[in-house]
Amino acid sequence: MVVSIFMMSSVSWALPPIRVAFSLDKPPYVIRATETGLEVEILRKVFLDMGYEMTPVFQPPARSVRSLELGRVDAMATITNMPKFHLSAPYITFKNFAWTLKGRKIQLKTLNDLSRHRVIAFQNARHFFGSDFDKAVAKNPNYEEYADQKRQLKMLFADRVDVIICEERTLKINQKNIESTDTKKSWPEIEKHTLFGDSLYSVAFRDAKLRDSFNGSLGKLDSQKAFQAIYKKYVEE
Repeated sequence: MVVSIFMMSSVSWALPPIRVAFSLDKPPYVIRATETGLEVEILRKVFLDMGYEMTPVFQPPARSVRSLELGRVDAMATITNMPKFHLSAPYITFKNFAWTLKGRKIQLKTLNDLSRHRVIAFQNARHFFGSDFDKAVAKNPNYEEYADQKRQLKMLFADRVDVIICEERTLKINQKNIESTDTKKSWPEIEKHTLFGDSLYSVAFRDAKLRDSFNGSLGKLDSQKAFQAIYKKYVEE
């Protein structure tokens, strides 16, 4: 009897789940192995305030869009523009740059300069950065997008690509990890080019009411500075 009462009590207190799509590994924002990271923990805290237990789903962005369309997930993180869904207020800011090998002395002053180089960006970058970026790379046969951003940096180091487009904190962590694998090797110095402004990212929802509830919890927690400990844990400025 005691056991059955305890089980009923546990079930009654269980929070309803909500499935949220995240990209594959993107430290410090998304760490798949531990289901943690700056983005993951911020959103987990917001959904907990809403009364949900967040279940992260890690997959490439293109697949996540399809999963959201089919209802296999309830929401998708790290979105800037997706008219077919309901976007939340911004919850995080990324600082994206174009990166080159300093020794190559590549000059990048405008987005149009990208058309003359071998370029690799993160998956769905053409969608995230908008029409000007899309036009700049649309006719470039040497433009590609990869979900694995560590691979981008390895290709840059190997001089197999001229330019990579990557978020600064993500690049620095990937650079540290790659260089730590061979401390005796002389790694080339890289240079950043400011072609983009700060990117404010939102969550895309299938349901507008769920989006509205998310905005309410996000605004309340943000005003209480509830995310400070999470930033301190993952961010080194």
